[in-house]
Amino acid sequence: MNTSSLRVIVTSLALLAAFAAVPPAVSLTADETLPTTESSSGGAIDAWLMARGLLGRAMFGEQSSRGLMTPPPGVEVDETRQSVKQTGQVLMQVRSWNETVADDTVHIEVSTLPNHLQEVAFWLLPNHLPGCTMFEWTLFDNGHALQSRFWRSDSRPRLTGSPDLPNYLYPDAIPWMAILRVLDAPREGAEGTLNQQITPYNYIGQDVTVGSTELITVLAGSFSALKVTAQVDVATMMPNWPHFILHIIKPAVPKDTLYFESTAPFRLLKQEGPIFVGGPEVTTELVRFYVAGAQPHAPLAAAFADPLVVKPH
Repeated sequence: MNTSSLRVIVTSLALLAAFAAVPPAVSLTADETLPTTESSSGGAIDAWLMARGLLGRAMFGEQSSRGLMTPPPGVEVDETRQSVKQTGQVLMQVRSWNETVADDTVHIEVSTLPNHLQEVAFWLLPNHLPGCTMFEWTLFDNGHALQSRFWRSDSRPRLTGSPDLPNYLYPDAIPWMAILRVLDAPREGAEGTLNQQITPYNYIGQDVTVGSTELITVLAGSFSALKVTAQVDVATMMPNWPHFILHIIKPAVPKDTLYFESTAPFRLLKQEGPIFVGGPEVTTELVRFYVAGAQPHAPLAAAFADPLVVKPH
């Protein structure tokens, strides 16, 4: 699964973690429950997601063949491009935006891939709690839904003998904005931990650290940016390994470097890092941002017209 610009290295480390962290014998325990991040709106949110075409049969019905998800007028849309750092080959282009529903934010991403493939993904993010409540990803071919994957935080099984999962989790795929959500505030020196569930029994944590403020230039313009690094916590990836070995391994674990605008709304400006362990370095860059319903700036609109051809600029 490619799942747009949002993959930090954790998704590709899932297989390594599955082999490295030998699970104990487990069994379901019916009388034990986990803390929940379920939205206070409950079924109303589910109904909104279905009406919006993000959940349920709407993703595979007539609506999917009429065209993919579009942002409503008045919301800001960010468009990013991900390419191989060494060759410049464009891997995907992503449109992302947020919609507010009650006390939650729904983050939506629509990704254009080679061979007429597209992806639609959404994350339900409580505004007053860390973590993610719900996630779904759907792959389309020429507008027709092919497959889908669903995750919900309040449906995690309790497994006797398995390691405790954190109260607040994200799925194995995340939007870049999740990196900032785990900080007390987006500021120099801030630190946080982002936890992603990779199997029903295991999770992987990422250490997030904010460094200095720098001036960077991307296709969308020049910005003051916070430099943020995210690195997998090897102790969560291989919990059964001795600490001295983990200490040796940690420097070799790849890092993602991200640049976020240093003031609100803290847009992702640039990301650099591998798509998977041992894989090529990729760069994700903000191409433009605009308010849906407004006329995009003409030169940038032309540069974004063919998502899989690199235009000179």
